[in-house]
Amino acid sequence: MNLKVIPYKLYVFTSATTSDAKGMAGIADAIYRRTSKHKLRAVQDFYRKNADRVEHVASLMADERSRDAYRSLIQYRCTRERRYINPYMDKKKTSYLDKELVVPGEDEVFADVGGFQGLSSLRFQDLCIAAGRPAPRCLIFEPDPFNYSRLEKNLPKFIKKPFCFQMGLGAARGRFNFKTGVFTYCKIDPDGQGEIDVDTLDHVLENMPALPGVSYIKIDVEGADLDVLRGARETILQYRPRIAAAIYHSDEHMLAIPEFLHELCPEYRFYIRHYACMDGETVLYCL
Repeated sequence: MNLKVIPYKLYVFTSATTSDAKGMAGIADAIYRRTSKHKLRAVQDFYRKNADRVEHVASLMADERSRDAYRSLIQYRCTRERRYINPYMDKKKTSYLDKELVVPGEDEVFADVGGFQGLSSLRFQDLCIAAGRPAPRCLIFEPDPFNYSRLEKNLPKFIKKPFCFQMGLGAARGRFNFKTGVFTYCKIDPDGQGEIDVDTLDHVLENMPALPGVSYIKIDVEGADLDVLRGARETILQYRPRIAAAIYHSDEHMLAIPEFLHELCPEYRFYIRHYACMDGETVLYCL
């Protein structure tokens, strides 16, 4: 058996058995507080030094829920205390597609960056159809060979055949080392044993002139998220697409991604949603 299939099956199993997830996360947090005090102090020092930036980003949020969630999630990152995170956990299956925030329109073009196996694109298709809208045109970017093979198996589920790209997106074109074979945590990494081609979203779309403007961008690329946004600068300025961007991959990203998008497009309204029992899956919606 292909050894990469084993973690895939484990992922499917654990995703379907999450009733004790909060309890397990609580145990993990308690262990972290005891064994990683130096890491917690470093995180606390970071946010203490950047307190003005934290409050500025919080002030950009469009509603009270997002402001409270943003501050509380930072408190959780600093303390690993459950009381800061428990009130703000939404269901994983709605990640990047919060039904209160994402209202499908006509002729949607969905750029799924960090497309994994096409699951977010399929969920967006379902959301469009449920709203009585046409099926979206999807552009799916996934560089990992195993994930891309699973994406290809999902292609018959699409009403409109998506454009699939086995490559990464970033701030510049090039070829980069890539850590693969670890399922959901594949990423650009100097120590990675593989290599992938990387392009910018701006350049990709320049070569697809017949495609309507991108209307929605989802980004979750294990730490290269800000680089993807930098490489999509002209697309954002020209089309002002809705964006759902992962900001949890680093403490700096919790600040820098909202700052970048606000400076680039001050008209965006920002919302925060969180989809995990721990510090992963914090999503910034820009609408």
